[in-house]
Amino acid sequence: MTDVDAEDRPRIERDADGRPIYEPDGKVLRGFLLSNARVRIIRGPIRSGTSSACCMEIYRRACEQAPGPDGLRRSRWFVIRNSYPELQRSTVKTWLDWFPERDFGRFTWSKPMVHYLRKGDVLAEVVFLALDKPEDVSKLRSTEWTGGWINELQYIPKEVFDEAESRIGYYPAVKDGGATWSGLFADLNSPTEDHWLPRLTGEVPLPEDMPEEEQAEWVWPEGWEYFVQPPGLIEVFGADGKTVVDYKLNPEAENLKWIPKIGGRPLYLETIKGKSKRWIDSSIMNRITAPIDGQAVWPMFREETHVAKELLRYNANWPVEVGLDFGRRPAAVFGQIINDRWQIIGELVGSDQGASVFAPRVRRWLYQHCPGLLDGEDTESVEKAVRYGRLRLHGDPKGQDKTQASDVTAYDVFASFGMSVRPAPVPTNDIATRLEVVEYALNTMRDGAPRFLLSPSVVTLKMAMAGGYRFKKGDDQRTVPVKDRYSDIADALQYLLLGAGEGRAMVGRPRPGEAGSNQPVKWYRGARSLRRVS
Repeated sequence: MTDVDAEDRPRIERDADGRPIYEPDGKVLRGFLLSNARVRIIRGPIRSGTSSACCMEIYRRACEQAPGPDGLRRSRWFVIRNSYPELQRSTVKTWLDWFPERDFGRFTWSKPMVHYLRKGDVLAEVVFLALDKPEDVSKLRSTEWTGGWINELQYIPKEVFDEAESRIGYYPAVKDGGATWSGLFADLNSPTEDHWLPRLTGEVPLPEDMPEEEQAEWVWPEGWEYFVQPPGLIEVFGADGKTVVDYKLNPEAENLKWIPKIGGRPLYLETIKGKSKRWIDSSIMNRITAPIDGQAVWPMFREETHVAKELLRYNANWPVEVGLDFGRRPAAVFGQIINDRWQIIGELVGSDQGASVFAPRVRRWLYQHCPGLLDGEDTESVEKAVRYGRLRLHGDPKGQDKTQASDVTAYDVFASFGMSVRPAPVPTNDIATRLEVVEYALNTMRDGAPRFLLSPSVVTLKMAMAGGYRFKKGDDQRTVPVKDRYSDIADALQYLLLGAGEGRAMVGRPRPGEAGSNQPVKWYRGARSLRRVS
């Protein structure tokens, strides 16, 4: 292995009094440090200099604090990360690189760790706290703070962030002159789409059926600032203009001064070797990605190929197809087949809801998002749309099963709201067939364009298809996906495609209603097979 090039190892320069001389290497870093916003967040690739910038921000603000009655510039700061091992291994190490004990005072390693920083008339208390659970916020409440830094925000719950923001600005006390400046700043690498920050910033759309009073909680507050650094690399595309075949260094990347080189090549280009595209997208390209913990069920799904650049909306010239998964975590996927291409226009997911609650939500979604499909939000209007073929609903065959507690099935409940559901034609609800029909839709093209396109507003399904719907780690057979909140929406998609005839298309037969579709099919226990009759 080649050592890091010695000439490319910059050193921290200091003045005659041992104070670090710092110059941010990048336009976004400079903008972050020049901001006076009370709350600001910066997101960047790994090794992009955000931790050092936050260290320097604490020291800068401590030096700018007005002297108190005793002539000292007193301030108190918290530094939060998700665990003490991570604090010691990374955050504290970076801090002490800039502010070593020999020059800036005693550092105590007992928990919570504290640096009693003293330089001239600057007296700052910097407390390092591990907070990764909402119940840990009590550690913040016992002390008054000038401000604070949350390191690696992608691992911190929103409850912790909210509590931290509410605790700043109370030190020094008003009787001692108060805080000259107080604020909360945070840095992070790109989080996954299920993290709270992308929802708050608007980078991930809110669920379309979220109540208005709840939506008000997800508006970016006025006066807060959000900084996003450029990616570390630039993608090189192949002849199709979509497939990434290589990477090159982004000259606009920040903190390049501190990125080591090996054999003259920036370490970014060495780091990506053997890494998945998802890892590169998240860690180097600074992109928000779907969460994955295991092998993705549909690795052929590509966001750049299968997700539309703009919202897909209802087309009144084509029927609406709805796929339904039942149970206490019901899910619905809404799509249309337009010129033999799938357009997925919406989704609904429920938590601890039965069919009696979920069915009216489905009907309401259709009325609100498909103008003209229904004459009104009533049973008769829905029945009419179903009767004339403008609306087709396809469900989990098990939804027909009665339970020990009731003879009323999920199908019965939906029918009472005007929505007649047909069971998806899959023998014994076979999972292999269900997975394969989605694979077929993802892998096939029509006139040089993908046959499957997802609206960017369909967030949960997008995360499921990008890897949230997965096989368990170590499952070499890859037969049954993990059952969790992503499996329900994925199941609904499978029933949608099967019910709308994608299985027939997969074996070369026309869908129901298409020319040549009236051909004999085999039946197994009352369910149609996807096999042809020879």
